[in-house]
Amino acid sequence: MTMHERRGHDRFSITSLADVEVEGSKERIEAYVMNVSRNGVGLYSPTPLAVGNVVHVHLTFNHHGELHTESACGEVIRSNPHVGVHLVGVRFDGLSEADHPELIGFIAERERQLAVQQ
Repeated sequence: MTMHERRGHDRFSITSLADVEVEGSKERIEAYVMNVSRNGVGLYSPTPLAVGNVVHVHLTFNHHGELHTESACGEVIRSNPHVGVHLVGVRFDGLSEADHPELIGFIAERERQLAVQQ
């Protein structure tokens, strides 16, 4: 089974910065966002994050011409070195439309666009 087949939701590119807080620590990391889905987020981090860490990811992104910041909690499920950065995967604890309206709206729009293309 490939990684794509194991994922429950498609991932979408997003131009975003993320401020990542490691729970139980004063550690904060600014990372670039590779992609996002309803299940999680892929990050380019300047430093590694330990697999199993619970993190709060504060995403700042453009949606409908306005900057939005939304925060989601999740668990680091991978952290691998790659060409001067670390590829970090965070699985969200869950996103709800009530708590994450702009992020869910962004993802829903990309899902509709993908459905039309297929």
